Amino acid sequence: MNRRYVKMGAQETIQILAAGAGSVCFALIFSVRGSKLITVGWGGALAWLIFLVGKQHGSALLGLFEAVTVAAAIAEMEARRRKTPVIVMELPLLIPLLPGGDLYRMMVSIMQNGVLASMPEIVWLVQEVFIIAAGIILVSTIVSVYMKIRQRLCKSCVRKNQF
Repeated sequence: MNRRYVKMGAQETIQILAAGAGSVCFALIFSVRGSKLITVGWGGALAWLIFLVGKQHGSALLGLFEAVTVAAAIAEMEARRRKTPVIVMELPLLIPLLPGGDLYRMMVSIMQNGVLASMPEIVWLVQEVFIIAAGIILVSTIVSVYMKIRQRLCKSCVRKNQF
C-alpha cells in the first residue's frame, strides 16, 4: 500500500494554532461572543490545516480552494444553526486564508521591478483571489439551492398533511 502521510512539524502546528487564534481575534471585531468564538477558532484552524495538507499533496491553489469551501460550509451551517448572519461567521473563518503575504510580495515586486517584471506575482495573486471567491460562491449556491428545494418539499408535505 502506498500511503502518503502528511508531515506536520512544530512550525505547521504553530501555524494552525495561530490561524485559530487569528480567526478568534478577528471575530471579536464583529462582536462574536460565547460558543461562536470556539466554532470560529477551530474552524479557522481546520481551514488552515486543510490548506497545508492540500499544499503538501498537490498545489497550493487546490489546497486553498478546498480550505475555502470547508470554511464557507462551516460558516453556512453554523450561521443557520445559531441564527446569525453568515458573513459574521464566514469572514473570521476565512481570515487565515487571505493572501496578505502574497499581496505584500506583489507590491514590493512592482515597486522594485515594475509592473511588467512583476506579472508572475500579479497573476498568482489574482488566481488566489478568484479561487477564494469561487469557493465562497460555490458553497453559497449549493446551500441556497438546497434550502429552496427543502422549502418546496416542506410546503408539499404540509399540503398533503404528511408533515
